[in-house]
Amino acid sequence: MKTKCILAGLMIFAATLIISCDREPVLPPEPVIEYITIAQLRDMYTGGITTVDTNVYIRGLITLTPEFGNLPDFIAYVQDSTAGICLTVEGTNSFAMNSEVKIFCRDISFTPYNGLLQFGDINIAEQSEVVSLTPAPPVPVSTSIGELLNGEHQAEYVSIAGVQFRSTGTFSGEKVLTDCISEIEVYTRSDAVFSSRILPAGNGTFRGIASVFNTTQLLLREDTELDMTGNLCGIPSYIYLEQNFNTLTTRYVDVSVLPGWKTYSEAGTKTWHSNSTTNLGPWIQATAFNSGQASVITWMIAPQIDLTVAVEPYITFESANGYDNGATLELFASTDYTGSSTPWTSAWTKLTFNLPPSSPSGFSSFVPSGIVDLSAFNGSTLYIAWVYKGGAPSKTTTWEVDNVVIAEE
Repeated sequence: MKTKCILAGLMIFAATLIISCDREPVLPPEPVIEYITIAQLRDMYTGGITTVDTNVYIRGLITLTPEFGNLPDFIAYVQDSTAGICLTVEGTNSFAMNSEVKIFCRDISFTPYNGLLQFGDINIAEQSEVVSLTPAPPVPVSTSIGELLNGEHQAEYVSIAGVQFRSTGTFSGEKVLTDCISEIEVYTRSDAVFSSRILPAGNGTFRGIASVFNTTQLLLREDTELDMTGNLCGIPSYIYLEQNFNTLTTRYVDVSVLPGWKTYSEAGTKTWHSNSTTNLGPWIQATAFNSGQASVITWMIAPQIDLTVAVEPYITFESANGYDNGATLELFASTDYTGSSTPWTSAWTKLTFNLPPSSPSGFSSFVPSGIVDLSAFNGSTLYIAWVYKGGAPSKTTTWEVDNVVIAEE
C-alpha cells in the first residue's frame, strides 16, 4: 500500500513537471526585414518629410564619401543597379567609398534639400551593416548632359562621353562642362584634395556623381577618373563670320555701324544697339522697355554668308535676358532676302537654339546657343537674323546677343 502511494506521488510530480515545462514562455519570432531596391525606396517618398514605417532594407555600393574632401562630413551617396540616393549621417561618417553596405530603413526619413532628395539621419552603428569592403567597383551609368538636365539619374555615379570644360584653371568652385550643345555645372569644394589641380584641356569622358543644388550639378569622386585628352569640339575648321561687338565701346550705338550688319523696325521704332557694363561687354541688345510702344518688333541681320561650297556649316552665339516678362528672341535664316529695309517680306526659316533661363528680376548670365546646324542651306548665300518681339508696358524683356560665330565643323 505504501509502495502504491509512493508511485502515485511520483507520477503526479512527473505530470506536474511536464505541464510546467509546457508553460515556459516562448520567444517571439525575429522580425522579417524585407529587401527593396533603391528605386523602390525613392518611390516611398510622398513629399515633405516622409518617414519609412516598414521593416525594409536596401543594399548597394557607397559611391561617394567625404574621404577626398569633396563632400560635407555628414553626406554620402549609395547606389544599386536601379538608382542612387544621397544619405545624411548622424555622428561620425564611417562609410567607406566603394564598399557594399546594407541600410535598415525603418524610422529613417526623406528630406528634400535644394532639389536633392536626401535620406537620413542614419546612425551607422545601429542602422547599417558592411557587406564587403572590397566588392567589385561601381560601374558608372552612361548618360548625356541633356538627360541629366532633365532630372534623370539623380544621385547616381554617371559617365558622360564627348565633353570638355569651357574654361581653363583649377577644379575649385563652379566650372562648366559642355558637349558643345548643352552645359552643366561641375562643383568642387575648396577642401577637396584635387581642388587646386588643373582642369583637363581636352575632350573626353567625365565620371562623377549627379547631384542637385537648386540646379543639376556634377560632383567628382577623384580627378583621376577623368579621361579628357581628345580634340576639343566646337573648334571650327573655317570661319565665315566672327563678331564679338567689342569695337562698339560707346553705349546705345546701332549695330548698323558695323560693316554689313543691319537693324530694321517692323513695328515701333526700336532697333538693336550696343550696351556694356564695367565688368561685361560690349554686346548688342533690343528691348521694349520705356518705349511707350504697344508693339515692338525689331530685326538684326548679320552680313551675308556664302555657303556655296559649305559642307558642315553652323552658327553659335550667346544670349541673355533681363527682367523677362514675355518678350521673345527668335533666330531665322533666309536664302531669299536681298538686303532690303523690309526683311519681313522675305521668306525666312526659323532655327532652334538654347535659350537662357528666364530672369524676371535682374539679368541672366550669357548662355551659349549650342551648335545650330546650317547644312540645310549648303550651296546658297545666306542671311541670319535675330528678331525681338515685345511691347510696352506688358512685354518689355531685354534680350542681349554676343559672340556670334558662323563656321565649318
